[in-house]
Amino acid sequence: MNLCGIIVEYNPLHNGHIRHIRKAKSLEGVDGLVAVMSGNFTQRGEVSIIDKFTKTRAALANGVNLVIELPFVKTVQNASFFGRYSVEILKALKVQHLLFGSESADLANLEAIADTEINVDHLKEIMKSGASYPKAYGLLQGAFYPNDILAIAYLKALKGSNIKAHLIQRNSSYQSAEISSSIASAKAIREALKNKDINYQKATPLVIDNPHFNFDLYPYIRTTILTSSRQELAEYFLVNEGLEKAFYNSALKNEHYDAFIQDMISRRYTKARLERTLVYIMSHITKKEMAALEDITYCRILGFDQRGQEILQALKKQDIPLISQFKKIPESYRKLEWRSDLLYAALLSEEKRQAFLKQELAGPLISNCP
Repeated sequence: MNLCGIIVEYNPLHNGHIRHIRKAKSLEGVDGLVAVMSGNFTQRGEVSIIDKFTKTRAALANGVNLVIELPFVKTVQNASFFGRYSVEILKALKVQHLLFGSESADLANLEAIADTEINVDHLKEIMKSGASYPKAYGLLQGAFYPNDILAIAYLKALKGSNIKAHLIQRNSSYQSAEISSSIASAKAIREALKNKDINYQKATPLVIDNPHFNFDLYPYIRTTILTSSRQELAEYFLVNEGLEKAFYNSALKNEHYDAFIQDMISRRYTKARLERTLVYIMSHITKKEMAALEDITYCRILGFDQRGQEILQALKKQDIPLISQFKKIPESYRKLEWRSDLLYAALLSEEKRQAFLKQELAGPLISNCP
């Protein structure tokens, strides 16, 4: 089958994402769409405002045929790691195309940067220092936005593969917190939800009754940091260079989450870097555990529709590492995934908590959508 892949977070799915899905399915010769999707936490270390099964249902209802989960420990990482592992899954699934969003929509320029030794996680710092690269001077003189940074990470990971890259122009500002039309950023939708502004419904087909945010976890974060020794904190993944001390000092004096985070943001530690670290601390995932993980690629199925079932039947004939049940995830990954599930479940009512954990242990969601 001629498959197109997309890499998504859907925090939450909105009308711009639906445009992305339709564009992917309209590419010449494409007869199936596979989404590699982050779960309950995002690449930048944010709590997903809706859980991964709600995101999966939304994806299937809006045209995705097969949803594959990007493992937690591969999601909550820098752009290079997130991009590389997402593409590795698409390679394993034998897709022929990858369509991703870009603010610049300049594929040649993005490919030129991808050909350099540049570390995409440090692009903004490079720009601030005044450095430039002849092949990509136009983009380097402008502003790097999140989708362009991820695009470069994807293009680096695609080197040597047969997957063809395609761009779609991102036509809403990722920085805007305003919802002025039916196309708005996920950030704008999240801000509206924080403010209980029903205007968010202009930009998404979803009705979101109980969104979740990082600040909801702050009582747990603060208690954990203040009741752990600095030695214990230093053992968690991404905690280094005295960060445990900074966390402790900030938690001690700040009552609210935003002040706690803002207190520690610096040129060395971005908000995303700090929030990723906090997710690992709250999931009690150590450096030792991460170092012991096998370097493997598996494809856990979160959901599929009728066409997705046909895709799966075709893939099963090709020795693809497909996993349909949680218990089949390799143990070293499964135990870390489960801890992140329990952390997310702590935000839910008891009824929803039990339903969420039950669904995690069950098989994939099956949609009747064509």
